Amino acid sequence: MSWWKEQSSATKAGVLIGALCLGVILVVAIAGMMAPDNSQTGVESVDESSGSTGYENSGATGTESDIVVEDLQVVSEGYGSYSVKGKITPSTDFSYLEMHLKWYDSEGNLLYDDPLAWNINNAKAGQTVKFSAVDFIDTGTPSKVEVMIFDSLAADDSSAIYRTTVNV
Repeated sequence: MSWWKEQSSATKAGVLIGALCLGVILVVAIAGMMAPDNSQTGVESVDESSGSTGYENSGATGTESDIVVEDLQVVSEGYGSYSVKGKITPSTDFSYLEMHLKWYDSEGNLLYDDPLAWNINNAKAGQTVKFSAVDFIDTGTPSKVEVMIFDSLAADDSSAIYRTTVNV
């Protein structure tokens, strides 16, 4: 006699339902790994109750090469959460772009270093991409943020293709 034949119909039903659930989970996991990654790091949130205020930096020129960064602003989302928002328009195709943020207080002390605040794959020349990178800073109140954009995994700050500092 086999093990399966010895089981009651309720046990058999439970085993079949469990196997089906595992099968569905496996199919969803494989489909998720095969899907293209069009996501952007960072989630844009607006806190209506706190009256979040955007601080535009009209003097954010920075060092530019093959990208144009526009409408760069820092928004205090409340409770230590800050976002950097704007638009990037590449003048050439990039297989990868990433943003590195360094937050400083009024005395120049580094409060938070986010080496991968935002990224995107396959940025096309002439196609404007909106971005929003959110950081939680619990070590003080930032007065400025250094924004650096890289076209590969950042080894050091000197390889940035765009760099500017925005006052908060």
